[in-house]
Amino acid sequence: MDDAEFEKLVEPFGGMAAFQKRLERGHLAGLRMNQEWRTLLAQYPDQWVAVDADGLAAVADSHDALLAALAAKGLYAGDLAIKFLPTKPRKFTF
Repeated sequence: MDDAEFEKLVEPFGGMAAFQKRLERGHLAGLRMNQEWRTLLAQYPDQWVAVDADGLAAVADSHDALLAALAAKGLYAGDLAIKFLPTKPRKFTF
């Protein structure tokens, strides 16, 4: 992919600078989720949470409800770290 094709690809995101900023905020959201995991788990057990670079963005009982809450706030899920906070870990068999 050449530079012109890549610029066209990121154009819907506001261009390269805006795209890079979104990627950075998404990365910071993931770091914040990891830093606050235990606190969030204690406060919101068995809930879905969304965190941005600034902190908690939304909490809901289901993934669909969380996405609806984010949409109502005008937030894009791709800019956030989203996780379910289970109190009973599941065993997976491969």
